Amino acid sequence: MYWALLVGIASSVVRSPVGARCGCAAAPVRCAARMLPIPTAAELQALLDGPARAPSGKVRKALAKPQGVLTIIGGYSPAWEAISFAKGEMNARELDNVEYVGRQFRLGGAIAVAPVMASGELAGGVAGGGAGCSVAQLRQLVEEQQRAKGDFPGPCPILLDGPLSSPHHLAQAAAAGCAGVCLDADALGPGAAAELYGVAQHLGLEVIAYAAPSAESIAAASALSSGVGIVCVRTVESRDATQAVGAFPPGVIRLASCTVADVREAWSLRDAGYNGLLLANCLLMQATIERVEVQTVLKAIRAKGSARYGKGSSLGRGEGAKEILGTIAI
Repeated sequence: MYWALLVGIASSVVRSPVGARCGCAAAPVRCAARMLPIPTAAELQALLDGPARAPSGKVRKALAKPQGVLTIIGGYSPAWEAISFAKGEMNARELDNVEYVGRQFRLGGAIAVAPVMASGELAGGVAGGGAGCSVAQLRQLVEEQQRAKGDFPGPCPILLDGPLSSPHHLAQAAAAGCAGVCLDADALGPGAAAELYGVAQHLGLEVIAYAAPSAESIAAASALSSGVGIVCVRTVESRDATQAVGAFPPGVIRLASCTVADVREAWSLRDAGYNGLLLANCLLMQATIERVEVQTVLKAIRAKGSARYGKGSSLGRGEGAKEILGTIAI
């Protein structure tokens, strides 16, 4: 009942300042981002058995831009190579600080943040298992975004990523204040993926379905939402994503998650027909190598530069960065 009450007042709680009380007649409840105990299985089940909530649709709306506009979702895990690499640099950034990274994503114009949860931090997981964000880091990230409410740019929705494989994992995401989840349709299999997609819809969570760069995998991921959802091709090489873009059915939001070496490579994916990119380790790595803030790299990628003629050797300092500055000057 406690967590059911929390869900019922979540929309008002997240508007409160950090540490503020909810104002309901029951016992005071703190913001979800400040909840220290991990919810029990019974509390998560109460969420699953509670009334259905409609997804906000904000992520899909932000991604459904006209052709030629590239949107970015910022992925994050403290276990990535970029984090340890940054610590060895003289210009070391606070890439192991989730609040700093979340703020950089927001200021850089990312439409959402996708933290990767460690398997040991998920409900029913083995303590210490897997690599990724902890429950505390997830809540810090949610809290930092909510502090930007009323500002410009406003809070980025949080999309929980990681080895999500049970309804309780999705209930945990909803209880933490996430707006959506990322599901690996191939790893789950058709039956489990369809079940979790339905659970996510019941909890009011938007879903990004991961797929391999093949027609069969993309078709299976697209079928989860009856062809009107968000599908992300996940691969290492951008050329594989480029070749797979033709396999998306009409109406599906097209995302790619791959290694992007410079802004021109990102722009080539935009020109191929992708609505957006889910950028992870490569984004943070480039910020460290170029010795710029993460938001600078994001602004350069989002600029409307030419994949053929633009200068892409210096990510964050090339054509895109100049165009952003020019827009500000105007």
